[in-house]
This record gives sequence, C-alpha cells and structure tokens, in this order.
Amino acid sequence: MKKTIVACLALFAMAPAFAQSIMEKYERFLVEPRTYVAYRTEGALNIDGKLDESSWQKAKDTEEFEDISGKGFAAPKYKTTAKMLWDDDYLYVGAVLEEPNILAKLTQRDTIIYYDNDFEVFIDPDSDGHNYFEIEVNANNVLFDLMLDKPYRVGGDFFLQWDCPGIKSGIHIEGTKNNPNDTDKYWSVEMAIPRQALTLSFNNLLKAGNIWRINFSRVEWLKKPEENWVWNATGRIDMHMPDRWGYLLFSGNKVGTIETEMDYPHNRDVYKTMWAIFYAQQDFKGQNKRFASLDEIGLTKADTKAIDAQKVKLTMENTRNTYEIRAWVPKEEVFYILNNEGRFWKEKK
Repeated sequence: MKKTIVACLALFAMAPAFAQSIMEKYERFLVEPRTYVAYRTEGALNIDGKLDESSWQKAKDTEEFEDISGKGFAAPKYKTTAKMLWDDDYLYVGAVLEEPNILAKLTQRDTIIYYDNDFEVFIDPDSDGHNYFEIEVNANNVLFDLMLDKPYRVGGDFFLQWDCPGIKSGIHIEGTKNNPNDTDKYWSVEMAIPRQALTLSFNNLLKAGNIWRINFSRVEWLKKPEENWVWNATGRIDMHMPDRWGYLLFSGNKVGTIETEMDYPHNRDVYKTMWAIFYAQQDFKGQNKRFASLDEIGLTKADTKAIDAQKVKLTMENTRNTYEIRAWVPKEEVFYILNNEGRFWKEKK
C-alpha cells in the first residue's frame, strides 16, 4: 500500500525563512483572468460573419488580444477583439481580426486548421478543467472541432470524432482572400454554438447567472514559429490551461439594457494559492519523479497571508503519483478541491 502523507498549514513553519515565495515564482500563471459579461440577444442573428445586427452593435468588445505568454512580451502586430451574446439555445461568438493579407488554403473539415491563420474558441462550461471543447476556423469557414478529456500537461487526450452538432459559422472578408497584391482590412467570424453540443449531462449550463471558463486564440503565421495571440494570456505557449482562461458570466438582461456586474464563482485568494501549489508540484515531479508533501512545497508566510486572514484550512493528501489539495473556507462553508490532474471543484461540508 502506498504511504499517504497529510500535511496542514502548521507545517509551513518548517519552510526556511529565506525560501522563495511560490506565489512570486509562478506569478505568470496566477495573473487575474479577464472577464466578460454576455447579454441576451434582442432578436434573431443571421450567422454570416458580418456582426451587423443591432445586438452585435450593442455588445461590448473584449480587450484587445495579447501575446499568449503575457506581460513582458511584444504586443500583437494586428488587432483582434471578440464579443459574445446568448439565448436559450446558443452561445454566440463574434470576432474581428485585422489582417492586411487574408490567407486561407485548407478546405476540409477537421484538418489541422491552425496550419492556416485561424481563430480558435476554447470552452469549459462547468469550469472544472476537464471535458472541454476546442473549435477552430479559418477564413474559408472550415472548422476543426474536438473535445478533450483533460489538458495535455496531465496526460490528456483529444477526441477528434466529436463534431460540434448543430454549430453554425460564418465568415466575412473585407478585402480579397489569397491575393498578396492588395491590402486587406480584416476578416470577421461569427459562430452560434448550441448549448446541447456542450452538455455532458442533463444539466442546462447555458442559463443566467452561470459562469463558464472561455478563451480565444488567434494563430498568425508571420514567421516560424507562429504567433499566438489570445484574449487571456496563459503564461506560456500552451492554450490547454483552463485555469488560465477568462471568466464568462451569462446575464439575464438583454444586450444594451441594464448592466450586470461580474460575480466570481470562487474565492480568488484560495484559488490562486491552490494553483500555485499545482505548478510547484508539476516542477517537483519533473525533478524528483514523485509528488511532494505540502511541507516540501515550502509555502511561506507571504504565500498564505491572504488565506490565513480568512482562517482557511489547507490540507493535502498525496502519494508518489497522486495528490488532492483541499481548502476549507469557513465563510462559504465549502471545500475547494484540486487534484494532480488539474481538476478543480467545490463541495459542501
């Protein structure tokens, strides 16, 4: 039987006073994700890529895309923004990609679309970091869609046989495709993604008040390797980090009416601390061929200051090849749980 080690916050005192803060060490992966509030449409949308309906005109753009590696890296050469809407049946995604030379060669569905310049959507409807979806499209309106059981960093696999059932997509081009002899303006993307295509249970996750994790990526072949421009930086060249995606809140209000404030689905201090431990564990396992106990992680007082003030009790059970972090949050009367496969969830006591 494998030995199980349980460690509590009391063990943090064992960490040397000069130990580096893991919150600082993994700061790039702990930056507060961006947020977006999607409002209900005020009428039907024609999925043609033009984004010219009144609902789209009233919807706010996201922040401009940034380099996937985040702070300290060069800003994208061309501007990209996205926006979202919803109704009872669909999540609608629109994007505008500034591009002086619009190119698209691939024409067959489920070829590797990011070999062209493309636009990509990543969706985790229940926000647990597992069983999420990826949809890519090029300027030919050719789709590459797949489902993943978990991120590649923890041994995940993809299911290419998943085709998003009922998806509608449209492309609009301001310019001339595949003509390098003129200067184009942009190409725009419009998608209607059915809620039933993203459902793995009987639960309807597309409803007012729910929060999904979502991110967008733009692959641009200016040179080799390609540029990766995203809505929310992940901290390294890897889109398969659902904990680093943005938050999408569904408002019950119609677009252009009463604004809804973002209400985060979890305690941000606790969440950040747990993910710092996750990244420390990844490095420890890479160096030592096993996972660490909590005292070996070496959390400092600076690392736990925010959660100590909230009287959060943090524990971890681990073996050589598995671990589960549990954080009891008295104010909410819930456990936050994160395991070695990057699955995150909450449980009532």
